[in-house]
Amino acid sequence: MKNLSFITVLLISGTLLAQENPKEVKQETEVTTVKTNHGNKISAKSVKVVTKETSDITLDKSNQDRVNSETKVEKEVYVDNDDNTGYKFLTKETYYISDGGNYAFSPNDQGFGINYNPDNSTSVESAKSWASSNEDYYIVEGETHSGIGHFNTNGDFVVEYYNKDTQQVDVKIYQKN
Repeated sequence: MKNLSFITVLLISGTLLAQENPKEVKQETEVTTVKTNHGNKISAKSVKVVTKETSDITLDKSNQDRVNSETKVEKEVYVDNDDNTGYKFLTKETYYISDGGNYAFSPNDQGFGINYNPDNSTSVESAKSWASSNEDYYIVEGETHSGIGHFNTNGDFVVEYYNKDTQQVDVKIYQKN
């Protein structure tokens, strides 16, 4: 009887674990080292950039071909500017899409910057945010709008702001890429 109970529990737990959606993860690490000659001493500074792309793997039900899914891109930057062997964490960027444009969220000491990235190479700061006294909300000041922002349950960043032209409260959503 114990063996039958054990086998039943094993089969049920194995089935539940097998239901998790598979994910594809690509990670690339790039290290750049700059050496500076100070006359009597040569110093080396290294910057390590780790780029991680994560996406769900979904298949078409009719022919089992892979279906394109949203990809989340995170970029972490580490710097080694002294003589020890360890890197120090500097920043982490997460990319979002809003109104057809790509935006990179770059954390700083007080919140994060929102950088518009039209061609996936150069980015221009379009807004800044600061953590408010309520830890779930951010004060956002931007070129086109200023307001209050928060992350919703999907991981999207939602900004509510007053539109002077329409005299209404508008909502801008940065969808997580």
